[in-house]
Amino acid sequence: MFSHLTVPEFLRMGAYAAIGLLMIGYGLFVRRAATGTAFYTVFLFGGTVLLLFAVCVPLHVWEKLPKGIRIAFLVCLTIGLMLFLFVEALIIRHFGDKEEDVDYLIVLGAQVFEDRPSLVLKYRLDRAAEYLAAHPDTICIVSGGQGTNEPFPEAEGMYRYLTEEMGIDGARIIKEPNSSNTVENLKFSLELLPGADVKVGIVTNNFHIFRSLGIAKKQGYKNAAPVVSPSKKEYLPTNMLREFVGVIKDFLFGNM
Repeated sequence: MFSHLTVPEFLRMGAYAAIGLLMIGYGLFVRRAATGTAFYTVFLFGGTVLLLFAVCVPLHVWEKLPKGIRIAFLVCLTIGLMLFLFVEALIIRHFGDKEEDVDYLIVLGAQVFEDRPSLVLKYRLDRAAEYLAAHPDTICIVSGGQGTNEPFPEAEGMYRYLTEEMGIDGARIIKEPNSSNTVENLKFSLELLPGADVKVGIVTNNFHIFRSLGIAKKQGYKNAAPVVSPSKKEYLPTNMLREFVGVIKDFLFGNM
């Protein structure tokens, strides 16, 4: 079957197979790391689709499709790729945002386990603790409710980590234990502030800053500033892809 392939067809089949296997391998790597998100399944699915594409090359499935379908597919693929690159550029622009002096911090929640925060959340909490140590008058709001896979509200786990592990005075921390997503994090936290015009720092990972600031502005925050925490480079591909989906969703739903 492969002996009748042209060189371009053979290279195309090899590229599909190689990228597909890499995506599946990366998805399994993220799954094993228990990062607190199931978005690794997108890589497993995408890698499987590319392996199917590789199988279709020697069968000449693409060439057998009607020309109109092929053109429509390529147009949609091109538009989707351009949109993806545009949104990712907006996200990356905020990776280096500089911190400002603020009166309140809002730490956005992520998954907690019985004995520790998830890796994504740990980065946020470590950054918040660093900021609070350098700004002793700043008050901190920890925001996050309890998911079905969590032993207690994220706000409780965040409070425990900041007070027990990082030595932050509990009197400086306000819990917001009812939110289930970024929109609710910022909506419910706004209700705990003395006013919408108070200077607020939003603590979240670099890949999440763009969307969080956009949502905060839509919610009515007058002086929201970024306090950027890092993220582990190995998991940045899945985080960036997940964030692209989040930006598109929140834009379409009018959240930003």
